[in-house]
Amino acid sequence: MKIIFIHGINQQKYNAQTFQDHWSKVFDIGVKQNQLDSQHISLEFPFYGDILHHFAHKQKTFKQHLLDAPIPLLPHYNKQNKSSLIKKLVGISQFTKDHLLKEMISLLNHFPNFHESLVQKFLFETYLYWHDATFQQQIYHRIASCFDENEEHIVIAHSLGSVVAYDLLQQLPHQYKVKRFITLASPLPFNVVQKHIVQPIQRPAVLQGDWYNFFSSDDYLTTKAMLPPLFNLQPAIINKKIHTFLDKPHEIIGYLQHPSVIRCILLKNQT
Repeated sequence: MKIIFIHGINQQKYNAQTFQDHWSKVFDIGVKQNQLDSQHISLEFPFYGDILHHFAHKQKTFKQHLLDAPIPLLPHYNKQNKSSLIKKLVGISQFTKDHLLKEMISLLNHFPNFHESLVQKFLFETYLYWHDATFQQQIYHRIASCFDENEEHIVIAHSLGSVVAYDLLQQLPHQYKVKRFITLASPLPFNVVQKHIVQPIQRPAVLQGDWYNFFSSDDYLTTKAMLPPLFNLQPAIINKKIHTFLDKPHEIIGYLQHPSVIRCILLKNQT
């Protein structure tokens, strides 16, 4: 059995080796604390923080789009009150493009402890993932290279990585075997994410077992379970509410070592 861990945002402080060391350490803590055995599994930690680094030059364009938008003139001052159909269509298109930024910025109002620098990174990386096909395909290639036709897999995805994993599993050739899909701290239920995913949400064809979703009410990105009608899957997604660190509710350290997550990975692997 091979376990593939897919990370989310804000991992540029690591390289491939230090990222693997950190996540392995968190996972090992959970294994030891629950007195379980992980000797008969192999672990894969595809790292794409370096890919993001190569696209960092686009952050300037992103910030300009976010912060330097021209100030529009109120309709009160518009002497020509009639807009052409073309102008209206352009306005609708711009609204749709900006919707991602507007909804994510609203997180600041609901979660004042959500650090501003993390907001910027989440906004930028999410924006880049959906609006740059080259960046997206390079991530897919990096992760897909970890799959083996002769192995069974458990895919564990954290944060934005759960969106990446869902998209990738929909494209993965059917000869690959995914026995379990585990999402941690996933923003998939958010309206802004739903707008960028092909509807309706579908169970990946390569998934042969259950989909488990772990979320925390303390976490600014995972206050919602994956429930119908948005997630009308058969068999249904198994939602598990857990508690993480109050001061670091979204970080992997609170999810990957959690006893419910560890047992979902290892005990079900042994049955």
